[in-house]
Amino acid sequence: MARMISFGTPVNDAERWAFSLLADELPEDYILLTNVEIPTKSGQAMEVDALVIGEWGVYVVDVKGYIGRLDAGLHAWSLDGREVDNSLAKANYVARVLAGNVKHKIPVGVYAPWCQGMVFITGRKGEEIELEKHQGSLSIYTPKQIVAALTKEWGLTAPRKHQVTDTQKELVLETIGQVAIVEQRNNKIQDFTKLKCLFIQSGLEVWQAEYNPGEWTAPWLLKVLIPTQFADRSQSETHEAQLRSEFQRLQALSGCSGVPYCAPLIQDGEQLVLPIRMPRGVPLNVLESEQMTTYQLLEILRRSVSGLQQIHRRGFTVSGWTSNCVFVTDMGDVEFIDIKDTLSVSSDIKAYAQGFLALAEQTKQPRVYQWYRAAVAGETTDLDALRCDLSALIDQGVCDTVPEKIDVTKGAIIDHHFELQQFIAATSTSQFWRAKHLQGQYQCGVSIYSSVEATWPMLSNIYRSLAKVYHPHIEKVLSFGQLPQSEELFIARAWEYGVSIDELTDIELGQPIMWFTQLITGLQYMHQMDIYHGAICPKNIICNPNKAILVNFGIGLDIAASHYASQYADPTLWDVEGPAEKDLYGLVASFIDALTPGNLKGDLGQAGIIQALDAFDREWFGEALYDVCQKVLRFEINIQPGMNYLELFDLTEEEF
Repeated sequence: MARMISFGTPVNDAERWAFSLLADELPEDYILLTNVEIPTKSGQAMEVDALVIGEWGVYVVDVKGYIGRLDAGLHAWSLDGREVDNSLAKANYVARVLAGNVKHKIPVGVYAPWCQGMVFITGRKGEEIELEKHQGSLSIYTPKQIVAALTKEWGLTAPRKHQVTDTQKELVLETIGQVAIVEQRNNKIQDFTKLKCLFIQSGLEVWQAEYNPGEWTAPWLLKVLIPTQFADRSQSETHEAQLRSEFQRLQALSGCSGVPYCAPLIQDGEQLVLPIRMPRGVPLNVLESEQMTTYQLLEILRRSVSGLQQIHRRGFTVSGWTSNCVFVTDMGDVEFIDIKDTLSVSSDIKAYAQGFLALAEQTKQPRVYQWYRAAVAGETTDLDALRCDLSALIDQGVCDTVPEKIDVTKGAIIDHHFELQQFIAATSTSQFWRAKHLQGQYQCGVSIYSSVEATWPMLSNIYRSLAKVYHPHIEKVLSFGQLPQSEELFIARAWEYGVSIDELTDIELGQPIMWFTQLITGLQYMHQMDIYHGAICPKNIICNPNKAILVNFGIGLDIAASHYASQYADPTLWDVEGPAEKDLYGLVASFIDALTPGNLKGDLGQAGIIQALDAFDREWFGEALYDVCQKVLRFEINIQPGMNYLELFDLTEEEF
C-alpha cells in the first residue's frame, strides 16, 4: 500500500477508483500525490490527476475514464471513431515542467530524477475498455498494466535507467511544496491524527490513530467510511447503517468489562468516523501463553467469562471471535473489539469456548478444561458455573504444583494443607482417608478419585453445590483439586465423629427418631436447592449420641455401591421415580434396615423392607409416622416443590 497524500477532491468516479487502485497496489515505498498542482515559471499552476514518485522515476499520471475502443497514436487519439484529446501530450508537457523545476532545486553533484508523463485509462472500473496503441512504447495503460508500468524498469522511457534515491524523492516533494502540511491536514480528524492505515477497501478504512488534544496522547482506532468511494448508493447506506449500529452497541455496553470505549461519531460531510480506543495488550493469536503461570491463565479466563457475561446480560453477543479481535493485557484483562451481535447466546458461548479452549487445557485443571470441552460440544452454556470454578481455584490456591508426583500413602501432604493419617476404605477407583489440616490442626476426611474423565461432570457439579451450602446434618466440603502430575482428584471434607448407623452397638431410646428428624431437615434443605443425594444407605449415615450426618452426598458412589439404596426398591419403580422420592425411600429403608434384627430382615428388596417395617409395633413407631413410611416404601407419595417433610412425617412436634 503506497503512501497517499490527497491535495484535492477527485472530480469524478474514474479518478476516485483509479486512486484507490493505485494506493492499494503500489508498494509501500511509493508516494502517490493526487489532484496536485505543479507551478510554472509564469506562476500559473497546472493540475495533475496523480503524481507517482516511484523506484525508477517520477510519473505524471493523467486519469481518463474512457469506455470503449481507444486508438492512441503519437499525435491523435480516437474513441470509438470520435476524436478525443491526446492526454499523453499534456502529461508529458507537465512532466517536463516538473523536471525543470526539480533541476533548479538540486544541489551540485545530485542528479535530477527522470520525470515522464503517463495516461491511465480506467474504463468502467477496469472493465469495458479496449486499447490500441500505434506505437507500443507509448505510456498509455489500462488497469491490467498500469501497476507493472509504474513499478517495473520497462515502463520507463528514459534512455538511461537509474533508480530514484531517497534524496531525489525529497527534492521532488520540496518542489511541490507544503506536502507535509497537506499530509498532516489529510491525516487530521478533529483531535485525532491518523498514523497508519490498517485496512482499506472501497470506502472503508481502518486507521491506527493518536488522540492529542494537548500535553498527552492516547492510541485509538478510527473506522472511516467515505460514502463517495462505494460502487453504488445502496452499498454506502448499508455500511453506514452498520457503522452506526456498532456505535450504538458500544454505547449500550459502556462500562462492561471487555468492551473498549468509543467516542461519539464524527461526520464532516465527506466521511463518517467511529473512534474506538485502541485495545490494550496483544491479540490472542500472538499471546505467549507458554510463558504464563497457571494462575495468570486462570485470571485471563475469569476476566474473559466475566466480560462475556456482562455483555450477554445487556442483551448483546460478541459474535466476532477471530483470534486477532480478542486482546489480552499483561494484567489479564480481556477486550473484544469486534462486537457484532449476530449470534445467539448459546452459539456465542460455544464460539467463546472454542477460542479459549487451548488456554483452558494449558491450565491442566480438569474442572476448567472439561467445561470448555463440554461447551465446544454444545453440552453446557452455564457461565456462572465456570466463573465460580475459576474463582475457587484462584482464591483457594489449589493449583500450586510440586516437582514430584504425590504418593498417596500415610504422611502424604495433599494441596499443602491436608496430611493423610489413617486409611479408611478403598475401591478400584477411589480411596478414603482420615487427614489433618496442618494449619488449623483439625481432623478432616480426604477422598482420592481416579478415572477423572469418566467421573468429572458428576464430581464437579457436586463440589460446586456442596461447597456453597451449609447444614449441620449434611457433611461440609472443604476443598477440591487435582493431585500434581497425575489425573487423580481429591475432595477434602469436614471430619464427622461417629460410626455408620448399621455399626451402632448401643442405641438409646429416642435417638433413632432424633436422628431421623435431623436428616429429614437436611434432606429438605438440599432438595429445595435441587441437590439430591442419590445413594442414601446405612453406610452414608454417620451417627453419634447427639446428631446424625448425611455423608457422601453424591460423592463416592462406588464406596457405597455395596449398600446402594436402589437395592431396597423394585428396579422398575426405581428407574421411573423422581430423585426426591428416591432419597426419601433410601432414608426410610436405611433406618429400617439398620434397626431391624437380622432374623427379621429377610432380603433387602422392597418386599423384604416392607416386611421388616411390619415387624415393628405401630404404637411404638407412631401411627402417623408408620403409615407415611409405608407409603414412601411403596412409592405412593409424590413429592411437590415446597413440601414440608417434617409435616409429611408428622414430626413437627418432636423434641430432639
